[in-house]
Amino acid sequence: GFDELNLWATAVKVTKVDNSLYATATLGTPWAVTQNPGLPLLSYFFSFFGAYADWKIYLAYNALAFAVFGAVLGTLDFSRFRIAVPLAAALWCVPYFFTTYNHTIYLNTVYMTSYGDIPAGLVLGGAVALWLALRRSDGPKWAVLPVLALAANLKANTFVLALVAAGLVAADAWLLPDGRFRRGILRRTGFAAACFAAPLAVYYLWNVRYVGYLVAKNSSGGGVGETTAALSDVVVNGIRILLGQPVEGFFAERKPQFLQAIADMGTQFWTDAGNMSMVGQGRNVVILILAVFLLAVCLAPCLKARLRVACAAVCSTLCFLGYNLMLALSYGFIFKPFQAESLTDYNRYIYSYYIGWFLIALACLALVLQPYIEVVQVRLKDGPAAAAQFSRPRFAPAGQGVVLLLAAAMLFRLNQLVLPQLSVLGFSDSEFADRKAERAEAQLVCSYLEPDDRVFYVSQGDNGEGWFSAVFDFYPVLVDYSGVVSTMEGGGGTFGLPELEPEEEGVKKYYYHPYTAQRLDETIRENGCTVLYLQQIDDIFVESYAELFTDGLAAAQNGETLLYRVTDAGFAPVEMEVTGR
Repeated sequence: GFDELNLWATAVKVTKVDNSLYATATLGTPWAVTQNPGLPLLSYFFSFFGAYADWKIYLAYNALAFAVFGAVLGTLDFSRFRIAVPLAAALWCVPYFFTTYNHTIYLNTVYMTSYGDIPAGLVLGGAVALWLALRRSDGPKWAVLPVLALAANLKANTFVLALVAAGLVAADAWLLPDGRFRRGILRRTGFAAACFAAPLAVYYLWNVRYVGYLVAKNSSGGGVGETTAALSDVVVNGIRILLGQPVEGFFAERKPQFLQAIADMGTQFWTDAGNMSMVGQGRNVVILILAVFLLAVCLAPCLKARLRVACAAVCSTLCFLGYNLMLALSYGFIFKPFQAESLTDYNRYIYSYYIGWFLIALACLALVLQPYIEVVQVRLKDGPAAAAQFSRPRFAPAGQGVVLLLAAAMLFRLNQLVLPQLSVLGFSDSEFADRKAERAEAQLVCSYLEPDDRVFYVSQGDNGEGWFSAVFDFYPVLVDYSGVVSTMEGGGGTFGLPELEPEEEGVKKYYYHPYTAQRLDETIRENGCTVLYLQQIDDIFVESYAELFTDGLAAAQNGETLLYRVTDAGFAPVEMEVTGR
């Protein structure tokens, strides 16, 4: 997919090729190298042996998913198989259950993705589930802190999910102690503060300090600089609009876009227009999740257990409202107008929360269906001592039956919607023919390049995806960006003289780079490019720039080469064997 080539998979490949724990390469754009290193680091350890391969990313993500499922299962052992087995089956369905938009909204034959949205949702639920399991088993409570810290390092715009997990853990630890409320209140307060400090520290050090440095450095070198308003300004002005207070400048201009985004998100949530899960629109998902919480409250064996589940349900619901506000602010003030108009990728942004929220509900259900440990004070001859009592869950057989029915229903619905032709079972080689051809050509071209070459990419009519593909496939050979983001220049597109710009609306016009011959020559040389890769040329390119090439582009037009080397005399053709074109 597009974002996998410009961000997710590219960041993983960079860590593998450079043998580094995070992406450090200079790719011309800051996107891959500013990617939070959590998921690339996870994939790195699965790519350690052998060459880079896409499937190793999915293997790493699957391992993460099963680790999260293990946390949700908590302290269940095989002796409680009546709960554990159906609960494990339900967990296996979760990543698909809330992402069925691929089938119901637009047909997509590929059901795998290396995007960070599913992992972010999984880790949200897994972090809270780990806390519940640690507390039930009297494990070391500090063990949840590194999980909360790493949860903030998966994806920049899901940092808020790490704060949600931290808030739920902090609320449970502070409001519902094992003993009397006043006892140990300072220690609990310190732990609650640490829960928030862990993700905040990681986010600040990486996304604010380190990424800010990289973006500023890239901007000073002629690359892409900061392209969005400051997050603090977005939040403050968005809330001012909601409170009916006046705003100025950029935020006043974007106010209609912000309010329209809120209305459109409401439509997606309440109506059939938002059919993005296996149970339909957002309202149905929320009803399902709250029903699981309610079931856990009803089955809880004691008052304290009921309060813990109720606290998790109420707090996570409030956080859901906050997460929606964050999405609305993004569409209003960060995304481009055409993205806000169509709520681009709303489905995959919202299902991150649905996945995590549902996992938290299942973890609460698993908690109350086990014997609940209560620590009470008893007096012995030698003084006070702690004794453990076990409260059996009420209606345990009924609860086990409900879990079994839930798992059966999820498996049945999954079987209905994930048809073989829409899953990995239905893939054929022809599905990947175009991608394999791109990689084969990239390998051919790279065989004629030196490791320190810097490539200027030309593909007339490209919308940027071809360029991102080349950046990914060529690495460690660098493909230059040479662009100005505000004018949609560089990184693919159509190069030509200003007077030759197409009049007809379309990709060529939208991504047209009006370069004179002198400007193109200066851009290529000043950016340190040593080779031009002419992936696709047209009449506009030939008419505009033939004079810059020592052969007038004859070799490229005759299909004899794809490469021209930068020399003092001009761009000279590289003798090569061109096949499969």
